[in-house]
Amino acid sequence: MSREAGRVRLGKRDRDAIAGMNRRLDAKMTRLRSVVPHILDLSALEGRLPAPRGHTLGDRIELYRLAREFGFDELALFSFFDFRNVDTQFLEWFVERERDMDGVFATVSTMGMKDGGGVPGASFRMNYGIERTLWGKVPNVVVYLETRPSLLKDEGRTPEGLLRIIEDTVAFLRQRLPEEDAANRRGRIYLRLADVFDAWDEDPGFFVLMLKLFAALPIGGVMFEDVRGTHFPFQTAELVRLMRRYNPPPRVILLHPHSGNGTEDAAVIEGILAGADGVWSGFTPHAAQGYHGSSMMLLTNLLRAGNAHVRETYRFERLADIADRMVNIHMGESVTPDYPVIGERAYRYLDPGFVQAPGRPCDLPPEWIGRTVGYRVTPSWAPPWVIGKRLEELGYPPEVFGDDGLLRTMRLKMAEACLDGEHIEFDRPEKLAELVEACAADPRRVAE
Repeated sequence: MSREAGRVRLGKRDRDAIAGMNRRLDAKMTRLRSVVPHILDLSALEGRLPAPRGHTLGDRIELYRLAREFGFDELALFSFFDFRNVDTQFLEWFVERERDMDGVFATVSTMGMKDGGGVPGASFRMNYGIERTLWGKVPNVVVYLETRPSLLKDEGRTPEGLLRIIEDTVAFLRQRLPEEDAANRRGRIYLRLADVFDAWDEDPGFFVLMLKLFAALPIGGVMFEDVRGTHFPFQTAELVRLMRRYNPPPRVILLHPHSGNGTEDAAVIEGILAGADGVWSGFTPHAAQGYHGSSMMLLTNLLRAGNAHVRETYRFERLADIADRMVNIHMGESVTPDYPVIGERAYRYLDPGFVQAPGRPCDLPPEWIGRTVGYRVTPSWAPPWVIGKRLEELGYPPEVFGDDGLLRTMRLKMAEACLDGEHIEFDRPEKLAELVEACAADPRRVAE
């Protein structure tokens, strides 16, 4: 009987398939390696929403300083309601100390504005957020917009009226902000679309009209979010392509996907590949509802792709420390232990197959981001390799962690405990010590 293994051969179609796959991969990896990501840091704002204890002025100051320390030079620091809050207090802190505001943004809205008809400027109305922004001389603004037609109807607005409100608001701000200066990060107006997927679903034509209006306005960028985090990465990518068609570079397109379906970081990568410039997000994953596509995850993904710019620009050796401090400010606790990159167990290996090392494509060695390798013994798996590494980590001598017979006997003993219905956390140092002692006298070790 013939064997198929001896009959398979590579043909021209196979080689063409390999070459085609490599071309597609190379094009995408080239984009990830070469992109200079545009990041509007939201660390001082995003984490306040889920923070169970809220944010104080001291928290805001520390978050701002941590973001600066990591290397961010565009920071969204203020977002006003129609009453005094910590954002107002934080702005006053800046003004009193004459802090450098280059790269600082405030978020304002069109709250209280109604369609004024065809007269230029008639649709603009001053509100608290804009008044505070101008008072504090904040040099850059994000204009928050809710654009889905059904909501506009509930508010007594119309799509056509919203276009006039947007135009008049941008014109008012453009006259009062500093002249746009990208080098010094001043005078920029970004339009933030809060409900972009809903607006598209309800009326694609109106959505395109907005994009065409944006193209004609003196703004620096368009930002959008998947507020519920329920859309797929390919939907984000298509939206970016459509936006880019009407708003080509150097206009900025920034992303902010939430984690409703668990694909937030994939959506960011797909958006970058489709032509987006970066994200407006917090450094750490905590967000208004669950997690979001954080700048930490974008930057570490670009780092693993081989992006030299991000490695030179940001202080990755401080990443773990800064992330931990930010999460504790927001949530009063550490990040989820199994969260990628910064979770407590992210680099505690339980099998050699998981080890990330320099020189291997797409790996992110822990020392690049201020982490230390560790090892974890789990009784249902724990190969001898990881048992030996864990023992070495705990200070056992080579005659213990290098004894193959002992290591295998320890693995057998842990399997037996599970078979007997026992739940024992063998990774704990005292439990490992007991296991080493018991296995040293086990006759199976001698047989090895």
